[in-house]
Amino acid sequence: MKNKVISLLGEFIILLIITIPSFIVLLNNKYFSMHDDQHIARLYLLVTGIKQGSLFPRWVDMLGFGHGYPLFNFYPPLIYYVSAVFYFLGFSLIWSTKLMIISGFILSAVGTYLLIKKFTNKLSAVLGATVYIYFLYHSVTVYVRGAFAEFFTLAVLPFVFLSLYELSKKINWKNSVFVAITFALLILAHPLIAFPSIIFIGLFVGFLLFLNKSKVKFFTYSLLGGILSLGLSAFFWLPSLVERQYTLVDSILTKELANYSDHFVYPSQLWYSPWGYGGSTKGMADGLTFQLGKVPILFVVISLLLAVFYFIKMKKIDQKLKIYFFVLLSFFVSLFMMTQYSSFIWDHIKFLWYIQFPWRFLTFTDLFIAILAAFAIYFFKELLEAVNKKNSQLIIGLLTVAAVIVTVIKYSPYFKPQRFIATSDQERTSFKEIAWRVSSTSYEFVPNTVKTKKTLLGTTTLAINENDLTQAPTEILSGQAKIEVVKNSFSDKEFHLIVSKPVILQLNTYYFPGWIAKIDNQITKISANNSLSLMTVKVDKGSHLVKFQFVDTPVRKVAGFVTLTSLLIAVLILFLAK
Repeated sequence: MKNKVISLLGEFIILLIITIPSFIVLLNNKYFSMHDDQHIARLYLLVTGIKQGSLFPRWVDMLGFGHGYPLFNFYPPLIYYVSAVFYFLGFSLIWSTKLMIISGFILSAVGTYLLIKKFTNKLSAVLGATVYIYFLYHSVTVYVRGAFAEFFTLAVLPFVFLSLYELSKKINWKNSVFVAITFALLILAHPLIAFPSIIFIGLFVGFLLFLNKSKVKFFTYSLLGGILSLGLSAFFWLPSLVERQYTLVDSILTKELANYSDHFVYPSQLWYSPWGYGGSTKGMADGLTFQLGKVPILFVVISLLLAVFYFIKMKKIDQKLKIYFFVLLSFFVSLFMMTQYSSFIWDHIKFLWYIQFPWRFLTFTDLFIAILAAFAIYFFKELLEAVNKKNSQLIIGLLTVAAVIVTVIKYSPYFKPQRFIATSDQERTSFKEIAWRVSSTSYEFVPNTVKTKKTLLGTTTLAINENDLTQAPTEILSGQAKIEVVKNSFSDKEFHLIVSKPVILQLNTYYFPGWIAKIDNQITKISANNSLSLMTVKVDKGSHLVKFQFVDTPVRKVAGFVTLTSLLIAVLILFLAK
């Protein structure tokens, strides 16, 4: 047991050393530029909500141009909870975000290594993990796009496949729960990646069924693991799916500049497209790269040639070759889904439109190309041992080290941002920063009853100007009253009014299903008949306590119950298994 622990520790240290160049540029006191520069604000709002007593604050203030919206009812929360762990340990918001990124890189390496080691051997897995980490899209998600949620799916995805493979080898409830947990985390990391991952997970389950003698049992436990994963994550995806209709999501995310038909990848771009820090555009003038990398492509070609020789040597298609060709098929499927040739699929499956960018399938290409590259080492080792078993281990070891070094030296220079920014938590969480700059970059979760307008580019934005911003929680639209703020948390707002003349009180917060108003603990009618859909109530003369509360709708209550029940089932299964 002691030797096994030492061995695992040694493997982890090797992976850590290999991974360090991918994040070493983050080890400074500065932040960095990116496309989606919203994460510090979102993390601040999450930890503020938690401090206010809400473990999962669906509604947050300040965003939506100061009027708030249900951010975490729709945006996947996993990366912010990972960051929040570091924050509550005492790190700054900026450092907590950086440590989340570093954790993502390390988990990506560990998950891929463990998965490939099951398929091949340790040396092959080391090369596979290296290719996975230094695949260019890994850098694009962090240092160009700042798509941290999507980046973290790269950390979770290998564990999903690993859990299914483990279940196929040992069919029991414990491994079924492992499947449920990993896929639930993938949903909480990024549901728009989790959804297309079903294509490849389904193919993998079908492949494992083909290999497995206990087909019915494996399928049953896999299916139950999948259902349990949906239950564990239901608190997030179910309200998000049902209540999306009340937001601007359908007006913004599937149309205009984010229309999927404008973002297919040309096959030549997979071989070469210039590195850059720009965006994705229609045609081939994209400002960011989609190339797979010539070194990984070389490894795949070598693995394919060696697979042929391996087949000649074995005189049959053994399990290793079956795994290899399955991954090769999945690799080509992922490439196909990025190109215009797959448009007939995109045209008919409307839920794919929310993915926006077909090149997001590079997430899956990354894993498959890493596994294929690893098989180059495995096949060469098997062929070499048939000729020169005495020195094969040394030769393979040196070859693996050389391949790892070449990959790191070739691609680590791309793992850096365009520029660093000298900033602080205070600057990144000021009212103007969140209510204007951050709000201007993302407002798809604003209620669809808010008035919008068209920009010069023909895109949709809210009909709000910077001088319209206000930090005042309330306004008196008519009448006379003195207002005392009793409480002003995200989802619970209380005001003491002394009304000398009946008033119409406006809460400077968007109305969204779940908001209720009470006057002296009696529910009263909310009106939102104005261009910004801000809530108003009528208050009669006298002294009154006016409350506004954001409570769970029926679908949120059901989703919460399903998650809690699923969690209890998972814990009970693990306890009984132990």
